[in-house]
Amino acid sequence: MAECPTCGTEVASLLKTWSMVGRPSKTGERFKLTLGLFKCPRCERKFRAVLGKERITIKGIIKEIKGIEKGLMQTLRSLRKKIEKLESEKADLLEEIEKLRKAGEEKASALETEVATLRKEVKSLKELLGDLE
Repeated sequence: MAECPTCGTEVASLLKTWSMVGRPSKTGERFKLTLGLFKCPRCERKFRAVLGKERITIKGIIKEIKGIEKGLMQTLRSLRKKIEKLESEKADLLEEIEKLRKAGEEKASALETEVATLRKEVKSLKELLGDLE
């Protein structure tokens, strides 16, 4: 919750949050600030306020880096599994396509043979009817 600097109204509705590293203090310490953007319902003014302040230490940075690394490794493992699954599915689909292509070629060949037979039959019927006339 933050207080509007213009009218003093307590504002609870948060529009946006973000983090940033502040400037070093006189002692050289750095702080990670969590900031929020608010909009006052009374005067409609937007303003920023500090929501949290955390001292940055080497141990904290190392811990954060290790957490990021762990997340990246999990993502990498997940992506590798997805790639393997997709490659397997691709191989299955290519095999199915090849089977369908062969079946199509066989059917086309059978139809060509059938059409040739029907043409011969038509020709012989025309000859036979030609003799009857």
